Amino acid sequence: MTVRKQHVFSRRRPKQSRARQTVEAILAAVVRILKREGAKAVNTNRIAEVAGVSIGSLYQYFPDKGAIFAALHQRHVEEVDRMVEKTLVQNATASLDELMRAMIEAMIEAHKQDPELYDALFGEVPQRADGAKDFATRLHGAFRLAIAARGPELRSNAELDKTVFVVTHMVESLSHGVVLRRPPGLSLAAAKEEAVRAVLVYLRAR
Repeated sequence: MTVRKQHVFSRRRPKQSRARQTVEAILAAVVRILKREGAKAVNTNRIAEVAGVSIGSLYQYFPDKGAIFAALHQRHVEEVDRMVEKTLVQNATASLDELMRAMIEAMIEAHKQDPELYDALFGEVPQRADGAKDFATRLHGAFRLAIAARGPELRSNAELDKTVFVVTHMVESLSHGVVLRRPPGLSLAAAKEEAVRAVLVYLRAR
Protein backbone atom coordinates (compact mmCIF):
# COMPACT_ATOMS: atom_id res chain seq x y z
CA MET A 1 0.00 0.00 0.00
CA THR A 2 1.38 3.39 -0.97
CA VAL A 3 1.75 5.85 1.87
CA ARG A 4 1.05 9.39 0.72
CA LYS A 5 3.03 12.06 2.50
CA GLN A 6 1.29 14.96 4.14
CA HIS A 7 2.27 18.43 3.04
CA VAL A 8 3.07 21.60 4.86
CA PHE A 9 0.86 24.18 3.17
CA SER A 10 3.66 26.64 2.48
CA ARG A 11 7.31 27.30 3.15
CA ARG A 12 6.60 30.91 4.09
CA ARG A 13 3.43 32.49 5.42
CA PRO A 14 2.55 35.47 3.23
CA LYS A 15 2.42 38.58 5.42
CA GLN A 16 2.81 41.43 2.97
CA SER A 17 -0.02 42.34 0.61
CA ARG A 18 2.13 41.55 -2.41
CA ALA A 19 3.04 38.15 -1.00
CA ARG A 20 -0.62 37.33 -0.38
CA GLN A 21 -1.40 38.36 -3.95
CA THR A 22 1.31 35.98 -5.20
CA VAL A 23 -0.13 33.08 -3.21
CA GLU A 24 -3.65 33.85 -4.45
CA ALA A 25 -2.37 34.01 -8.03
CA ILE A 26 -0.77 30.58 -7.61
CA LEU A 27 -3.94 29.04 -6.16
CA ALA A 28 -6.10 30.64 -8.85
CA ALA A 29 -3.73 29.32 -11.52
CA VAL A 30 -4.24 25.75 -10.31
CA VAL A 31 -8.00 26.15 -10.58
CA ARG A 32 -7.72 27.53 -14.13
CA ILE A 33 -5.42 24.71 -15.24
CA LEU A 34 -7.72 22.08 -13.74
CA LYS A 35 -10.74 23.45 -15.56
CA ARG A 36 -9.05 24.03 -18.91
CA GLU A 37 -6.50 21.24 -19.12
CA GLY A 38 -7.29 18.67 -16.45
CA ALA A 39 -5.43 17.41 -13.39
CA LYS A 40 -2.62 15.79 -15.40
CA ALA A 41 -1.55 19.19 -16.71
CA VAL A 42 -0.96 20.57 -13.21
CA ASN A 43 2.74 20.86 -12.43
CA THR A 44 4.80 23.57 -10.77
CA ASN A 45 6.21 24.96 -14.02
CA ARG A 46 2.78 25.23 -15.60
CA ILE A 47 1.32 26.75 -12.42
CA ALA A 48 4.05 29.41 -12.32
CA GLU A 49 3.50 30.19 -16.01
CA VAL A 50 -0.27 30.62 -15.66
CA ALA A 51 0.09 32.56 -12.40
CA GLY A 52 2.60 34.94 -13.98
CA VAL A 53 5.25 34.34 -11.33
CA SER A 54 8.72 32.86 -11.43
CA ILE A 55 9.24 29.26 -10.42
CA GLY A 56 11.48 30.55 -7.64
CA SER A 57 8.67 32.69 -6.28
CA LEU A 58 6.35 29.70 -6.30
CA TYR A 59 8.86 27.60 -4.35
CA GLN A 60 9.19 30.35 -1.75
CA TYR A 61 5.65 29.54 -0.65
CA PHE A 62 5.00 25.97 -1.76
CA PRO A 63 7.56 23.12 -1.78
CA ASP A 64 5.66 21.13 -4.40
CA LYS A 65 2.36 20.64 -6.21
CA GLY A 66 0.92 18.62 -3.36
CA ALA A 67 1.34 21.53 -0.95
CA ILE A 68 -0.64 23.76 -3.31
CA PHE A 69 -3.47 21.24 -3.47
CA ALA A 70 -3.35 21.01 0.33
CA ALA A 71 -3.69 24.80 0.60
CA LEU A 72 -6.67 24.75 -1.76
CA HIS A 73 -8.21 21.94 0.26
CA GLN A 74 -7.71 23.85 3.50
CA ARG A 75 -9.41 26.90 2.00
CA HIS A 76 -12.33 24.70 0.97
CA VAL A 77 -12.54 23.19 4.47
CA GLU A 78 -12.68 26.67 5.99
CA GLU A 79 -15.47 27.69 3.60
CA VAL A 80 -17.52 24.61 4.49
CA ASP A 81 -16.81 25.23 8.18
CA ARG A 82 -18.34 28.69 7.91
CA MET A 83 -21.30 27.28 6.02
CA VAL A 84 -21.94 24.64 8.71
CA GLU A 85 -21.81 27.23 11.48
CA LYS A 86 -24.13 29.58 9.57
CA THR A 87 -26.64 26.79 8.86
CA LEU A 88 -26.69 25.69 12.50
CA VAL A 89 -27.31 29.25 13.67
CA GLN A 90 -30.05 29.86 11.09
CA ASN A 91 -31.79 26.62 12.11
CA ALA A 92 -31.28 26.89 15.86
CA THR A 93 -34.99 26.44 16.57
CA ALA A 94 -35.80 24.14 13.64
CA SER A 95 -36.89 20.54 14.01
CA LEU A 96 -34.35 17.77 13.48
CA ASP A 97 -35.86 16.97 10.08
CA GLU A 98 -35.61 20.62 9.01
CA LEU A 99 -32.04 20.92 10.28
CA MET A 100 -30.87 17.79 8.46
CA ARG A 101 -32.43 18.99 5.21
CA ALA A 102 -30.81 22.40 5.62
CA MET A 103 -27.41 20.85 6.34
CA ILE A 104 -27.52 18.53 3.35
CA GLU A 105 -28.68 21.32 1.06
CA ALA A 106 -25.93 23.60 2.35
CA MET A 107 -23.23 20.93 1.91
CA ILE A 108 -24.40 20.25 -1.63
CA GLU A 109 -24.48 23.97 -2.40
CA ALA A 110 -20.92 24.33 -1.12
CA HIS A 111 -19.66 21.65 -3.52
CA LYS A 112 -21.74 22.23 -6.62
CA GLN A 113 -20.11 25.62 -7.27
CA ASP A 114 -16.88 24.05 -8.51
CA PRO A 115 -17.23 20.26 -8.79
CA GLU A 116 -14.14 19.78 -10.99
CA LEU A 117 -11.96 21.45 -8.39
CA TYR A 118 -13.39 19.54 -5.45
CA ASP A 119 -13.13 16.24 -7.30
CA ALA A 120 -9.45 16.92 -7.94
CA LEU A 121 -8.86 17.97 -4.35
CA PHE A 122 -10.38 14.79 -2.95
CA GLY A 123 -8.13 12.79 -5.25
CA GLU A 124 -4.94 14.71 -4.50
CA VAL A 125 -5.23 15.41 -0.76
CA PRO A 126 -5.24 12.48 1.69
CA GLN A 127 -8.39 12.40 3.78
CA ARG A 128 -6.18 11.85 6.82
CA ALA A 129 -4.60 15.28 6.30
CA ASP A 130 -4.87 17.54 9.33
CA GLY A 131 -7.43 19.92 7.79
CA ALA A 132 -9.71 17.06 6.81
CA LYS A 133 -9.41 15.37 10.22
CA ASP A 134 -10.07 18.61 12.08
CA PHE A 135 -13.11 19.34 9.94
CA ALA A 136 -14.49 15.84 10.48
CA THR A 137 -14.10 16.31 14.24
CA ARG A 138 -15.86 19.68 14.18
CA LEU A 139 -18.66 18.36 11.98
CA HIS A 140 -19.17 15.41 14.32
CA GLY A 141 -19.30 17.80 17.29
CA ALA A 142 -21.82 20.07 15.56
CA PHE A 143 -24.11 17.16 14.72
CA ARG A 144 -23.77 15.75 18.24
CA LEU A 145 -24.97 18.99 19.80
CA ALA A 146 -27.78 19.37 17.28
CA ILE A 147 -29.06 15.80 17.62
CA ALA A 148 -28.71 15.75 21.40
CA ALA A 149 -30.84 18.88 21.67
CA ARG A 150 -33.53 17.41 19.41
CA GLY A 151 -33.44 13.76 20.32
CA PRO A 152 -34.46 13.27 23.97
CA GLU A 153 -35.31 9.67 23.17
CA LEU A 154 -31.59 8.95 22.79
CA ARG A 155 -31.11 8.49 26.51
CA SER A 156 -27.58 7.10 26.59
CA ASN A 157 -24.38 8.71 25.32
CA ALA A 158 -23.47 5.44 23.61
CA GLU A 159 -26.70 5.53 21.61
CA LEU A 160 -26.20 9.20 20.80
CA ASP A 161 -22.58 8.72 19.68
CA LYS A 162 -23.57 5.80 17.47
CA THR A 163 -26.32 7.82 15.80
CA VAL A 164 -24.10 10.87 15.32
CA PHE A 165 -21.32 8.77 13.83
CA VAL A 166 -23.66 7.35 11.19
CA VAL A 167 -25.45 10.64 10.42
CA THR A 168 -22.22 12.63 10.10
CA HIS A 169 -20.76 10.19 7.59
CA MET A 170 -24.05 9.86 5.74
CA VAL A 171 -24.39 13.63 5.30
CA GLU A 172 -20.78 14.15 4.26
CA SER A 173 -20.59 11.18 1.88
CA LEU A 174 -24.02 11.70 0.33
CA SER A 175 -23.40 15.42 -0.19
CA HIS A 176 -20.18 14.69 -2.04
CA GLY A 177 -21.82 11.88 -3.98
CA VAL A 178 -24.78 14.01 -5.08
CA VAL A 179 -22.45 16.56 -6.66
CA LEU A 180 -19.55 14.40 -7.84
CA ARG A 181 -20.77 10.83 -8.30
CA ARG A 182 -24.45 10.76 -9.25
CA PRO A 183 -25.25 8.57 -12.27
CA PRO A 184 -26.35 9.93 -15.66
CA GLY A 185 -30.06 10.63 -15.75
CA LEU A 186 -30.30 11.47 -12.04
CA SER A 187 -30.76 15.20 -11.62
CA LEU A 188 -29.12 17.20 -8.87
CA ALA A 189 -32.53 17.97 -7.34
CA ALA A 190 -33.63 14.33 -7.37
CA ALA A 191 -30.32 13.12 -5.93
CA LYS A 192 -30.55 15.72 -3.17
CA GLU A 193 -34.04 14.57 -2.22
CA GLU A 194 -32.86 10.96 -2.04
CA ALA A 195 -29.96 11.98 0.20
CA VAL A 196 -32.31 13.86 2.52
CA ARG A 197 -34.74 10.94 2.58
CA ALA A 198 -31.98 8.44 3.42
CA VAL A 199 -30.78 10.47 6.40
CA LEU A 200 -34.30 11.14 7.70
CA VAL A 201 -35.36 7.50 7.34
CA TYR A 202 -32.34 6.48 9.44
CA LEU A 203 -33.05 9.11 12.10
CA ARG A 204 -36.75 8.26 12.32
CA ALA A 205 -35.87 4.61 12.77
CA ARG A 206 -33.93 5.55 15.88
